[in-house]
Amino acid sequence: MIRRVAAVAWKLRRIRGDSGYFGHFHDLVSEAHDEGAEVVVFPELHVMELLSLEPLLKPHQAAIYLAQYADAIEGWLQRISDSSGLTIIGGSHFRETPDGILNIGAIATPGEPLKFAPKNRLTRFEKEVWDLANGSSLYAPGNGLGVTICYDSEFPEAGRALAEAGTTIHCVPAWTETRRGFQRVRWSCLARAVENQNFVVHASLVGGFGVEPVPESYGSSAIIAPSVEPFPSEAILRETELQEEGVIVSDLNLARLAEAREKGEVSNWEDRHPKVWEVRPYEPNSALEPEG
Repeated sequence: MIRRVAAVAWKLRRIRGDSGYFGHFHDLVSEAHDEGAEVVVFPELHVMELLSLEPLLKPHQAAIYLAQYADAIEGWLQRISDSSGLTIIGGSHFRETPDGILNIGAIATPGEPLKFAPKNRLTRFEKEVWDLANGSSLYAPGNGLGVTICYDSEFPEAGRALAEAGTTIHCVPAWTETRRGFQRVRWSCLARAVENQNFVVHASLVGGFGVEPVPESYGSSAIIAPSVEPFPSEAILRETELQEEGVIVSDLNLARLAEAREKGEVSNWEDRHPKVWEVRPYEPNSALEPEG
């Protein structure tokens, strides 16, 4: 089985109205659709583009201001998925809940109700400035897809839980302001592909407005394979230009992935420890000690 998957690098623009944001969104979906993609993955918090409508807004007010767009974004995703036939991993946006404001991703599948993947582990800025509520669950929308939003991807147990639930295409919507932040997420994506022998799709937000909370964004988007035969030795199947908007598409061969898991030169997935690794106090063992 082959899944044709697109990853979007969204570059923030200054817009004059919310129609500019939804038009930008539509153009990127259309580009993925024109390339024949079945699944398209968007970055985390592309909704920040709407902050250009309120240049005097204080940084701590951004999340509550942008949460007003949640229903419109979710409705738009549902309609565009139904009309295009695309499964859309919608990056993430803010939504008010009884427990507080969540950074949450909506997943739109044609003909089905929206599904949601919250961000579970929050950065300091999200906790201390935006006062967001953290999610408490991972979500795998089916068809081998699974989602972790940005910082969540940096925890191996999250990717492992998704893989154990049947994920073979791990989607990582991300927004990273600095090179270090981008590297942390990209290196984690590469590690998750090695550990779980699955494909990982890393979608980055780029650009910025020169002031908090979006002074700048750093990164590129990439479609990643495990570093085993028959996949390329560099493991990255496609990648956008650094700091530039773009849509990349790759055919992900799930039969080859299964073969790599079964017959590859290493068997990371097969050799995974079924339980938690245990560190014990060292005890001398004559069979292991060097002679003399």
